[in-house]
Amino acid sequence: MRSVQSAPASRALRPFVRAFAQRTLSGILESQPMPAFLETVVHFDFGDPINVQLPNGLCQPSLPMSLVGPHTYSVTGLQFEGDIDSFAIFLEPTALWPLFGVPTSQVAETHFDSRDVLGSSLAALWNVLAETPSFAGRTQLAEVFLLRQLDLCWRAPTAASVAATLLAQCGGRITVTDLAWHMNVCVRELERSFIRELGVTPKRFARVARFQAALDAKVRCPEKSWLDIAVNAGYHDQMHLVHEFETFCGLPPTATMGRLGDSRPAALASSHG
Repeated sequence: MRSVQSAPASRALRPFVRAFAQRTLSGILESQPMPAFLETVVHFDFGDPINVQLPNGLCQPSLPMSLVGPHTYSVTGLQFEGDIDSFAIFLEPTALWPLFGVPTSQVAETHFDSRDVLGSSLAALWNVLAETPSFAGRTQLAEVFLLRQLDLCWRAPTAASVAATLLAQCGGRITVTDLAWHMNVCVRELERSFIRELGVTPKRFARVARFQAALDAKVRCPEKSWLDIAVNAGYHDQMHLVHEFETFCGLPPTATMGRLGDSRPAALASSHG
């Protein structure tokens, strides 16, 4: 049995949340790649743990409450076995700061027990989500929790977060020099602020944003050719796209789509449309 559901956030939360998703699996043994991504993911497990395949080849079981930072350098994988019941909140790349007062750089390229970073309120949310098996019910509870966080903790966006949002919205199709000019700062200052606040350089951020835009375009429209995807994403040619897929997923494009599974839920992919 397999069920994957996803939905965009409400209008009030869309600047901060890309999508909600729920995965239910039973009696299935499979693995799938987890390509590089810019979102920070708050992940809740209510059934058997998911095994996370680390870049060093080792496997680590997921925690009941995980905070998964953006992965732009390490490519991981997921293994499912047993009865899987999970719910995930995909936050915008810069949303940890306004929602929780935590710079994304503190969680980049790794994962933690959510309570260690975001506080004990996550345990209360886990409890009510566990008692509400429906996706619609869990989404509503998560939205109430996040809106309360926004009221309690909202912080004004920084220059780096504004620049990162622009890069994400345009799929990485703006040079760092032009971005710095748009933000009225020098390139070096922009690079320092990105590393300090997001844990990654603006160039790397832009490359992953372009890769995600191409991947999500194929998820939304599988009938599109890779050449069309490459051109629309702003790659020099199709071989440039192939190289980036191998860098950020460890697989060429066609093999990526054959093994992707539900790594990019429909609502998440559509948020780039």
